[in-house]
Amino acid sequence: MADRDSEFIREVDEAVRQDQYKKLWDQYGIYVLAAAVVLVAGVAGYKTWNTWQERKSAEAGDQFSKALAVEDGPDAAKAKDIFAQLVKDGPDGYRVLSRFQIAAGEAKAGDADKAVADYDALASDQSVDSILRGYATIQAAALRLDKADYAEMEKRLKGLAESNGAWSFSARELLGLSAYRNNDMRTAEKEFSDLLADQATPPNLRDRADMMLALIVGTPQALSTTAK
Repeated sequence: MADRDSEFIREVDEAVRQDQYKKLWDQYGIYVLAAAVVLVAGVAGYKTWNTWQERKSAEAGDQFSKALAVEDGPDAAKAKDIFAQLVKDGPDGYRVLSRFQIAAGEAKAGDADKAVADYDALASDQSVDSILRGYATIQAAALRLDKADYAEMEKRLKGLAESNGAWSFSARELLGLSAYRNNDMRTAEKEFSDLLADQATPPNLRDRADMMLALIVGTPQALSTTAK
């Protein structure tokens, strides 16, 4: 009798559980199934996206290399078209590098104003790595050196010059050259003297600073300033 009662209780308990599961399924089953489908689709989608990104990056690398190989020859226009296309739909890294190549090509072609505008755009683009933004700042300033007054150059370069970043020495050198070009020998002398006094100044830049100081000392304005 006890065995029959136990069996009956188990059957009832099983029926109750099944009924509860059915109610849970009726209430939530579709959402559980949907969540599972989304999870599987998400994993498959990520793998597909990752594969697509790798393929796209490889294709962009091939195109970029192809453009680099012909940009200085008779197919320079074709190279620019490739770079422009990479800027439009290439992966982030190649998009930025292509923007630099376009700006450099414009500078080589003598279109300094357009190159400066492109470098300025890169320098102000916060999505671009800070090292590359600094490089763009230096390139734009170098292209403006023969036309800009010292105030413009200082505005462009002061932030880099006062930083401890990778481009601080180049920025200080450009400021010295700008002062020299604008006949401000006192400022030029200070910039180049400070570069020589800084033990961290790279050797090749130190040599140029020493050469510029020799030129500055030989100018009448520098002599009259020293005499005072």
